Amino acid sequence: MKINDAAKERRSYALSKMLRIMKLFTAFMLLFLVHASARTSAQKVSLELENVELSKVFREIRMQTGLNFFYKSEVLKRAGKVSIKVKNAEVQEVLAKCFTGKQVEFRITSGTIIISEKAVSAVPVTQQSIPLPDFEASGVVTDEEGKPLEGASVKLKGTDRGVSSNASGFFRIQVPDRGGILQISYVGYETTEVSATKATPINIRLKIKIESAEQVVVVGYGTQKKVNVSGSVASVSGNTLNQSPAPRLNNLLEGQIAGLTVVQPTGEPGRDAGSLQIRGKGSYGASSAPLVLVDGIVSSLSNLSPDDVESISVLKDAASASIYGSRSANGVILISTKKGKKGQSRIDFSTDFGTTSATVLPKLITNSVQYMEMFNAARQRSGQPAAYTQAQIDAYKNNAGNPQYPNTDWLKYYFHNGPIASTSLSLSGGNDLSTYYVSAGHQKQKGIIDLYDYDRYNAVLDYNTKVKKWIKVGTNINMSYEDVLAPVFTNDGLILLMYAQAPTYSPYLLNGSGRRANRDYSTNGNVNRTGDEVFNMGAQSTKNYNMIGQGYIDINIMKGLSWKNTGALVFFNQDNKNRSYPTEQSSYAFQPDASGNYIKTGNGNPPFTGLQQTSARNLTLTVNSVLNYTKDFGTDHHFNALAGYEQISNRNTSLGGNRYNFISNSINELNGGPTTGWENSGSASEYALQSLFGRANYNYQGKYFVEGDIRYDGTSRVDPRYRWGTFGGASAAWRVSEEKFIKGNVPWLTDLKLRASYGVLGNQEIGNYPYQAVFANTAYPFAGSLSPGVLVTDLYMANLHWEKTATTDFGLDLNILRGLLGLTFDWYKKNTSDILAPQLDVPASLGLGAPVINAGAMENKGVELSLSHQNHIEEFTYGVNFLIAANHNKVTKVLATTKGVFAEGLPYNSYYIYQMDGIFQSQDEISKSPAQPNSGNLKPGDIKIKDMTGDNKITPDDRVSFSPYPNYNYSFGANAGWKGFNLSAFFQGVEGQKFLVSNWGIDPFFQGAAPTTEFLNAWTPQNHSNTIPAVYQRGYAGVSGYQSTYYLKDASYLRLKSINLSYTFSQKLIKADWLKQLTLYVAGSNLFTWTKYPGADPERSGSGNYAQFPQVKIFSGGLKVSL
Repeated sequence: MKINDAAKERRSYALSKMLRIMKLFTAFMLLFLVHASARTSAQKVSLELENVELSKVFREIRMQTGLNFFYKSEVLKRAGKVSIKVKNAEVQEVLAKCFTGKQVEFRITSGTIIISEKAVSAVPVTQQSIPLPDFEASGVVTDEEGKPLEGASVKLKGTDRGVSSNASGFFRIQVPDRGGILQISYVGYETTEVSATKATPINIRLKIKIESAEQVVVVGYGTQKKVNVSGSVASVSGNTLNQSPAPRLNNLLEGQIAGLTVVQPTGEPGRDAGSLQIRGKGSYGASSAPLVLVDGIVSSLSNLSPDDVESISVLKDAASASIYGSRSANGVILISTKKGKKGQSRIDFSTDFGTTSATVLPKLITNSVQYMEMFNAARQRSGQPAAYTQAQIDAYKNNAGNPQYPNTDWLKYYFHNGPIASTSLSLSGGNDLSTYYVSAGHQKQKGIIDLYDYDRYNAVLDYNTKVKKWIKVGTNINMSYEDVLAPVFTNDGLILLMYAQAPTYSPYLLNGSGRRANRDYSTNGNVNRTGDEVFNMGAQSTKNYNMIGQGYIDINIMKGLSWKNTGALVFFNQDNKNRSYPTEQSSYAFQPDASGNYIKTGNGNPPFTGLQQTSARNLTLTVNSVLNYTKDFGTDHHFNALAGYEQISNRNTSLGGNRYNFISNSINELNGGPTTGWENSGSASEYALQSLFGRANYNYQGKYFVEGDIRYDGTSRVDPRYRWGTFGGASAAWRVSEEKFIKGNVPWLTDLKLRASYGVLGNQEIGNYPYQAVFANTAYPFAGSLSPGVLVTDLYMANLHWEKTATTDFGLDLNILRGLLGLTFDWYKKNTSDILAPQLDVPASLGLGAPVINAGAMENKGVELSLSHQNHIEEFTYGVNFLIAANHNKVTKVLATTKGVFAEGLPYNSYYIYQMDGIFQSQDEISKSPAQPNSGNLKPGDIKIKDMTGDNKITPDDRVSFSPYPNYNYSFGANAGWKGFNLSAFFQGVEGQKFLVSNWGIDPFFQGAAPTTEFLNAWTPQNHSNTIPAVYQRGYAGVSGYQSTYYLKDASYLRLKSINLSYTFSQKLIKADWLKQLTLYVAGSNLFTWTKYPGADPERSGSGNYAQFPQVKIFSGGLKVSL
C-alpha cells in the first residue's frame, strides 16, 4: 500500500493556504492598531499649533494617543480657534488650556473624549418657568470589549421613561431640555449613570459585576468568569444564533465555534437536525457525538426553540469536560435557556414568515434531442443497439413546443417553494425575591416537494424564588411537540425516483385519462415507479413529545458555602404511523402507437399496502447534589471547590405492529385490519449511572490559575467487576497582562492569557449490554420437525469497558484595546484507546460471531483560531470575526487492516482508489500505456489509470488513499449598525472536502436518468477532453469498471449561512411609553453557495451519489415587539 504523495502535497498546500489566510486576516486586524496606544487620560502629547480650529487639535491628539473624540461641528465653530504650545503634557492639561474662556467642556470615558457646550442657566421670564421641549439623547451600550449589548435598559432617572438598546447596542431616549441622568443596566453588569446631553452621542462601556461574572461562561455544574477559565471553552449567545431564520438549533451552530463541526444531512422538514462533532471523529467503535445538556440535564438540541436559548457553551478539552467523566470523551455542549430578570415585567413577541427553496440541485440535460443522441452514443459504446431511431429524434427536433414532444425539466416539476413561519411570545420579570420566564412558540414549515409538512410547538416555564434569605427554590419545565408528515418512503430513494427520468415524456398522458407515463422505453431501466406514484401511495406521520422538567433547592449554609439539590425528569415519546394505500400501478408509453393507442408497459407495486405503526418511549431520571465552597484569603488568594453526587437511570421501550390489505382506505387504525399475516414487535432496555465528582480551582492575584476536575463513574453498561472508573483533568493559566511589567508599560494590552490542560476522558456510548450474551429467536430441527427456540448469536467478553481519550491542549487568549482585536488560539491532541473492535482469532467452526473487545486506537490533532474586531465611530458600530479549524485524524491501532479504508497511519474510512491520469486520446496512446485492468476493451475517450508503482502495469497495488475529511473548516462574519439600522452577514465554508460518488448522477443514464450538463463537454473525436470521458452507460468497463479519482469530487464550498437587516424604531418615532422596542427585519439562510461540486448540496455526510435531498435556503421577514 502507498500513501498518496499527491494527497500529502494537497494537505501541505491546504496548510500553507490556511496559514496565508490567517496571516492576511491578522494583518488586516492589526491595521486597526497602527495608531493605537494607551487609551488613558494620563497619556502625554506635544503640540505647537497657531490659530487653528479645535478639530485640528483633536486630530493631532488622536494621532499621538489613539483617543477618540465625539462632538458636534457647530459646537467647535462657536468655540472659535485656539493656539497651543506644549511638550510632554498630559491630555487633560492640554484640553483644559484649549477650553479656557470658552463655553466648552469635556469628559473622558472608556478611552473616548466627549466634547459638549457648558450648560447655561436659563433666566426666568416670570415667576414660573416656561416648559421647554424635550430633546433626544442617543448613544451606544457595549461591554468591556466593545461588543454591543442588545437589550440593555436605559432609563431616565426619577421618571418612568425607559428604552432598550438594539442589536447594535444603540438607543434613543427623550430627555427634558433641562437635562437629566440616564441609568444604564444589563444583567451581569454594573449599573452606570451618565449625564444626558444633546451635544454628542453617549457611549457607555458596562463593566462586569464581580459577583455576577458567572453570566459570562457556563461550565460543568457551575459558572466561571471568562477571564478565570483555564480550559478550552467557547460560547455563543442566543442573540447571535437568532440572526438566522433557520428553525433547527443544531444547524444554527454551524461555523459559530472553532472545532465544532455540524453536518446537516437533509433538507426534509422535521428530519434536518444536523449531527455534531467536536475536534474530529473520536471513535470507530462507539458514538462520536458530544454530550448535550440543557440547563444541566442530558437532553437533545433539536427539541429546543432557538428563541428560548440564552447561551451555549462548548467544552472542548479534557480539563473543562472531565467533570462529566465517562460521557465526556467527545466534548460537552451546555445550553442555558432564558431566565427571568429582576426588574419591570417585559413582554416580547416576534413573528416572521418566509419561503424555502432548494439550495443546490444538479444541472441535468433537459433537451430531449441531446438526451436521445447522447443515450444512443452511450449504448453504442457498450456494443448495444441504439435506443432511439433517427425518426424519433427528428420528431422531437422538428416539433419544438409541441407538448407531445416535450423537454421536461423534472427538477422544476417536483421541486417548488415551501412556506415557513414562526411565532413566539414570552413574559418575563421579577423582583428581589422571585424571577419568572414563560414562553410559547410555534414553527410551521412546508417541504420543497409534496407531502412534507412540519409543525413544532414549544413551551417553557422557569420560576425561581427565595423562600428565605438563605434558601432559594426553582423549577424549569421545557416542553415540545413535533408533528412530521412525509411520504411513505423518504430520503435518497425518493429523490432518485424524481431524478431518474428522461426529458422525453411528461408526467401524465396527454389524452386526459390521468394515467401516468412510463419511464421512456424499457431501455431506461427497470424501475417503473415515479415520484407522483409515491405521493399517491399514502403518507407517514411521526409525532414527537418531549419534556424536560426539573426542580431544585439551593441552601446558603454559610458565607461562601452553598448546597444545591436537583431532581429532573426527561421524557420522550414518539408515535409513528405509516399508511400505504392500493394505487393504480399501471404505466403507459407516452407516445401512442400507429393506431393512436397508448400501450401499457409496466406494473409497479408499493412497498406494502396497509399500516405500520410503532411507539417508542424513553424516560430518564436524574438527581444530583452539589456542595460549592468559595473563599478569598485576603485580596490575593481566591479558592473555589465543589463536590457532588449524581445518579441517572434510563429506560427505553418500543412497541410495533403491522397489518395489511385493509378492506377500506378510510380505516387507519391497526385493529381495523385483517389478522392474516399480521406482525408485532417490542423491545425494552435500560441503563444506570452513579457518580461522585469534584472540582477545585485557585488563582493568585487574578494572574495565576490552576484547576483540577475528577469524576468516579459506575455504569451498568460494564460488567460489575469492571464498571467503576476514574476520569479527570487538570489545567493551568497565566494572565500575562496582569503582570506589573506588562500592565504598567503596555496599556493597550487588555488581556493576554496562556493556557495548558491535560486529562483522560471516557466514552460509555457502547450499547446497554455489550458484556452480556444476547439471544435471538430461531428454529432448530428436533424429532423430524422445526421447533422454536433461542440461541446465542455472538461471543461476548465480560471485561469489555468504556473507551478512553487522553487530551492535551495549549491555548492563548488575547484582547487588545478592549475588543479592538480579540484572538483565541488552541493546539490540541486527542489519543483515543480501547476502541471497540471485533476480535479476529475465532474459528469459523464455532458457529458464532466474533466478540467485540477493547482493541483499537485513534488520534486527532489540530489547531483552532478565532479572531474578532469590534469598534464604533460615533453612532456607527461595526464588528468582524473569523474562525478557522484544521483537524487531522488517523487510525493508530487496528486488528484487521483493510487497505486504505481501515489502516494504521491513515484517516479512518479513507478512500482507496486508482489515480486517474487523464483520458486516452488515441489507440496509439492505449497501446503504449501500461496494461489497464480492462486493456482488451479500451477505446479512445476512456479513463487512463496512473501506474503508481512503476512496474508498467496497473494492479490493485497502484491504488492510493485519500482522506474523507476536509483540510479545514472556516467561517467569517460582519455586523454594522447605525441609527437603528443593523446589518449582519455570516459565511461558512469547508476546504479540501472530497466525496467518492457513484451510480446516479456521475454515471449517465443510470435508471434512465438524464446525465448532468458537464457531459456536454465530454470527450468526442472532435473534443479531446482530458477530464470527462466519452459518454457511457453505467457498467461500461472503460470508466465504471473500477473506482478511480474520476469518481472523487471536490465538495469544498463557501456559503452565505445567514444575513439579517433590521431597523429598530426610535422612541421619538414610536411615541408610546408602553412600547419599549419595535424592530422590523428581513433575513436569509443559505441564500448563496459557491462550490465546484457537480451534484446536489455539498454540505452532507459521507459519500454516495448525487440523489440527495438538498438543504433549503430561506428568505423571510418579520417583526419583534417588546412591551
